[in-house]
Amino acid sequence: MKENTDMDNRTRWMTAFLLAGLVVSAGLASAGFWGGSSDAPTIQQKKVITVSGYGTVDTTPDEAVLRLSVVTQAEDVKDASDENAVKMDAVLAALYELGISEDDAVTSGYRVRPRYNWQDDKESLIGFQVRNLLIVTVRDIEKVGDVIGAAIGVGANEIDDVTFTVSDERQTELRDEAIADAARRASADAASAAKAMGVTIMGPVEISTTGSQFSPYRMYMSYDTGYGDEAMMTIPEAEMTAAPMKMGAGPQIQPGDATVSAQVIVVYEFG
Repeated sequence: MKENTDMDNRTRWMTAFLLAGLVVSAGLASAGFWGGSSDAPTIQQKKVITVSGYGTVDTTPDEAVLRLSVVTQAEDVKDASDENAVKMDAVLAALYELGISEDDAVTSGYRVRPRYNWQDDKESLIGFQVRNLLIVTVRDIEKVGDVIGAAIGVGANEIDDVTFTVSDERQTELRDEAIADAARRASADAASAAKAMGVTIMGPVEISTTGSQFSPYRMYMSYDTGYGDEAMMTIPEAEMTAAPMKMGAGPQIQPGDATVSAQVIVVYEFG
């Protein structure tokens, strides 16, 4: 009988201990000690609306980047190289005279390749071609036509394209404007959606941006047909002496707008 009584007492004590443990665990969990914050359920229960705003700002370019080349050909590679160097020196001198700094006229490529002739299924070496590519940054948009005319007049015989852009400082200003425009559009969309659903916007709980994008204005040039969609302006060597008279003081160039765009994503709470 005593053994049964002891067994019953041990059972009651174990049951009481387990119940006490459960009570303590529940209290810790409700206080946020057992995995996660007590605020988590509140955040998850918020009613939100997510909107995306896209803003753009157009501006007149204040700089231009010109890609031009001097291409020479001769039977001997040294002759082709020497002739190319003389003409490129003349091009650089003409650019410097127009106010282009040395830092804004940079060589981006120099290529020497053999030229072959196929006749009767036989390949014969007939000479060499040397191409010297120069990238010129023009800080004064009004001088773009003069730069092109001057370069062609003294030896440049390929113009790839002209890219109209804006200075780094101006890009930063335009980026801020584009983001602000995107934020305004996102806010307007949220207000429209809330009105349509009969709810009230409480305020933003999360704001993010995917960054901004700058789109310069690029103009492709063609010597034969003016400023069309052709990929390259090429002046044959035989026409180089006539080129200055054809081009005059330089072509009249009217650039289009450059564009900066940005996207903003906003999560609003509503009630």
